[in-house]
Amino acid sequence: MTDLQGLDSFVERWRAPAGRHAAVAIAAITAAVAGVGLLVYSTGGTAFAWLNLMYLPIVLSAALFRIPGGIGAALLAGLVIGPFMPLYVPRGIPQPAANWMARTGFFLIIGAFTGMLFTWLTAQYDRLKKAHEELLQSHRQLRDTQMELIQAAKLESIGRLAAGVAHEVKNPLAVIQMGVDYLDTSLNAGPDVKEVLDEIDAAVKRADAVIKGLVNFSRSEALELIPADLNGILESALNLVRHELKTEHITLETRLDRSISAVAVDRNKIQQVFINLFMNAVQAMEGGGSLTVTTEQRKLSGEDLGRLSHGKQRFAAGDSAVVVEITDTGPGIPEDKLDKLFDPFFTTKPVGKGTGLGLSVSRTIIDHHDAVIAIRNREEGGALATILFKPNRGRNPL
Repeated sequence: MTDLQGLDSFVERWRAPAGRHAAVAIAAITAAVAGVGLLVYSTGGTAFAWLNLMYLPIVLSAALFRIPGGIGAALLAGLVIGPFMPLYVPRGIPQPAANWMARTGFFLIIGAFTGMLFTWLTAQYDRLKKAHEELLQSHRQLRDTQMELIQAAKLESIGRLAAGVAHEVKNPLAVIQMGVDYLDTSLNAGPDVKEVLDEIDAAVKRADAVIKGLVNFSRSEALELIPADLNGILESALNLVRHELKTEHITLETRLDRSISAVAVDRNKIQQVFINLFMNAVQAMEGGGSLTVTTEQRKLSGEDLGRLSHGKQRFAAGDSAVVVEITDTGPGIPEDKLDKLFDPFFTTKPVGKGTGLGLSVSRTIIDHHDAVIAIRNREEGGALATILFKPNRGRNPL
């Protein structure tokens, strides 16, 4: 692979030399023409076969500089092998004018034809290179799509299992919960028994949270997509977590663009996604921090798409998108765990503080909206969650 890259670099450098490389090439061609002229003179004159070596620098010049290079080298060669070069040096026989003029004409024909040939070859090379790059891009997209299909199949299997697990486990958990509540209110228990009951109650509630997460993850109810103002949904979600922000000493900054287009969403499900992202940010900023929520509408660049690891085929460079960004000032996410954030049951939170299903459910909801979500670390610290929505036709009427 390295050898091929080196060859490609060499071809790119010399197939259309410029700057220092062009100067080197012109000097080499000029020296070659002069060298052949000296060789012709020293071997007896233009009557001998060494004259045909003059075609080499002409062809080389045409290959490097196309038609202008071929014609320029041909004229230089015609001047060197011109009226001042004897036909036969030992006897001092001069070269007939018709002879050197005809030879210069041949030089010009060869130079022009070779320049045209290499112009055509260069165009073919460019087309092949472009086709090769498009093929590589298609291969990468196919590989990404295959990985997404594999992931989708895995998630579908987990979803089928989740429904069965929820049915089999939720009812016994409800019985246990009722039993704990009954014992807690009926027994005049001491502090030791009370502590045990509290631990059982907390464990049952954690298990119930996992079951609810599984149910949400496996649920496939139809979406109710209605054009809505994302700013309003974000503000409603922020109101629901305002107590947590205050308790954890987290300052909130909102930069909401009121001119963004409406987006067709299921309001409740998108609000669920926002709340989950807000709570993840809050839990990441133990001891306080800053949460920034931004909305804007912009045309996507190649750099924007390059940051996406999932669903990038839904957008193309130049597409307009409504962008929601949620930034925190926490410690960020370990680099080796970024690729696993959306895997079911994966969590970076301490045991008992997360089920590992929140982001999985969130991405499923985002996928159903034909949108894209990405999470990455910021260079200045903290994490950045970005969601790209396709704007509804027309400006936001709300």
